[in-house]
Amino acid sequence: MSNTPYNAPEYGGIEIPERLKEITAAHERLRAEAAGLTEQDARAAIGLPGWTRGHVLIHLADLSRAFARQARYAVEGRTIEVYDGGRPTRDRRIEELHDRPVEWLREQLEEGLTALEEAWAALGPDGWDLPCAYRNSPLFATQLAWWRETELHGVDLGAGHRSEDWSAALSAHVVAFLQPRLPEGTVLVAEDTGQEWRKGAGDGTEVRGSLRSLAAWISGRPHSVAPTTTAAALPELNAWP
Repeated sequence: MSNTPYNAPEYGGIEIPERLKEITAAHERLRAEAAGLTEQDARAAIGLPGWTRGHVLIHLADLSRAFARQARYAVEGRTIEVYDGGRPTRDRRIEELHDRPVEWLREQLEEGLTALEEAWAALGPDGWDLPCAYRNSPLFATQLAWWRETELHGVDLGAGHRSEDWSAALSAHVVAFLQPRLPEGTVLVAEDTGQEWRKGAGDGTEVRGSLRSLAAWISGRPHSVAPTTTAAALPELNAWP
């Protein structure tokens, strides 16, 4: 990642300020949508198997705090694991805390979003180049990850945000990031932008659709118009990278 320009096509083809502007807008949307949730809303099942809106809220709250810590440590020239105790801690907290009162979940989300905004605001001109523990990458990797998380889980909340609302930049990045999910030889064609992605060599299955429909499909999110394929059915996707 360190040798790839931060405005590369696989990162959405936009500069950092534009990406941060999208993230800021996502924060405000999440705050507004969380404010409108009732206790019943928070317990409602969503498209992610076994998850409710409460799961999404505590996950975003914890991850925003975790990424804020990555930034604070990076500025000090140190690294620290994303979650104390690793992935098991992440998963345990989500399961233990998702059914807490919705007001508490809102407070946790607000604390996390605020912490992340403050940590990122404190970064210097070269702050995104600093090493961090997340994927053993520059801090920029957390910016990309948080961009994805806010947009994809924003759809999961089912409070108004849809995959049709994703920006072209975010959609292109999601497809590029999740390209490892494609079976070998699969070709994706975005009919509205002309972009293409190919997994490996050979003449495999071709999947066509709008850029946003491809991003929704490869990320497992709903879209009003599903992509089409030259095969009998859309390919079965591999695990998340």
